[in-house]
Amino acid sequence: MKNFSKLLVIFFAVILIGCAPDFSSPNEVIDDTLPEDSGYETAIIPNYRVSESEYQVLLPYRLSQSRGVTTNQVANRLDITALENDLRRHSASVFDPETYFFQEGQQIGYSELFSWLERQSDSSELGLNPSVDIDEDASTEEKIEIERANPKYLSHILEQNYLVRTEDNVVQLAGISIGIAMKSVYRFQTEIGGPFYYEEIDYDEMMNQATKVAEQVVSRLRAKDGLQEIPIFVAIYREAPRDGLVPGNFVAKKLVQGGSQTVGNWDKINESYVLFPSSEARNLDSNLSSTIDEFKSGIEKFFPNFVGVIGEGFYQNGELQHLTLEIPIEFYGQAEVVGFTQYVYGLMMDNFQAHFDLEINIRSNQRQESLIVRKAGDEDAYVHIYER
Repeated sequence: MKNFSKLLVIFFAVILIGCAPDFSSPNEVIDDTLPEDSGYETAIIPNYRVSESEYQVLLPYRLSQSRGVTTNQVANRLDITALENDLRRHSASVFDPETYFFQEGQQIGYSELFSWLERQSDSSELGLNPSVDIDEDASTEEKIEIERANPKYLSHILEQNYLVRTEDNVVQLAGISIGIAMKSVYRFQTEIGGPFYYEEIDYDEMMNQATKVAEQVVSRLRAKDGLQEIPIFVAIYREAPRDGLVPGNFVAKKLVQGGSQTVGNWDKINESYVLFPSSEARNLDSNLSSTIDEFKSGIEKFFPNFVGVIGEGFYQNGELQHLTLEIPIEFYGQAEVVGFTQYVYGLMMDNFQAHFDLEINIRSNQRQESLIVRKAGDEDAYVHIYER
């Protein structure tokens, strides 16, 4: 009987070993993108992805060569997140997440990128923003006029790299994505410490300037060693105003095939983030605006501490894809959180259609209290209440 027990233990151990995830040699690769002076020669590919739409990354994780530039150059924090996430999302249309691995940009250096973002001048020959010639003796009115006529259009250039695994178990650079962030409003001063002035930038003029920037960026990347035949995906992002409550959006894209230096005609991107409630939301989607108003009224009936609902809708080609609702409210106990979440869940199920992704975040001043998520097409939603 003891021998039989030992056999059972060995048998189950073999089963468990056979079913365990394999973290050994099949997922260890040679990273051919590393610099020659790096101490790493191998990289690990994680066995799992969080979703089919997300890229796997190599470990150890490599930070961008120009890390930190984005936060210095892009004024609206919402744009910083949207620029990165949405460039990766659009890149998936040309660099399939099933085949490619993601890596932060390694080709454009920190100082190099800053030099590209400057105004072109004798001291900044690589600057991609238009040059200006302002006489030291010019009046404030003259300086304002010159600045308005020659805004700094370009805010930032975001680089992302996409790698593939070869039959020899080597990962190599196989694609580059470039997000070109352009201003919708130019903010400037005529003197240090002076007042700020604002100039709205026309969309067509922005696109003209973005095309010039894109051509230069592609040309400069092609001049770097090993990048002559690498496909380069370029997308133009129009920023929101610095005080905007929703981010801007990508407006155009183009895949420049290996060997080519020409961007050519852009492929238009028709998508936007819309704030609820707002006049834009009522004009774009009056039905959803009314639904959110009814949802808000339903909460107000029973919860006096309720402040309101702020929503962000993401639209592609005029169709709502994702709606996020933020509900700020003060609670005085965990039971109140549970009751409020249950009530909001019921209102959501009764009021909102299921053809788009829906996320509801319920927050107090101190923290997020609960989360409700429903994927497009699902009958039920996922609900999580955070413990105190």
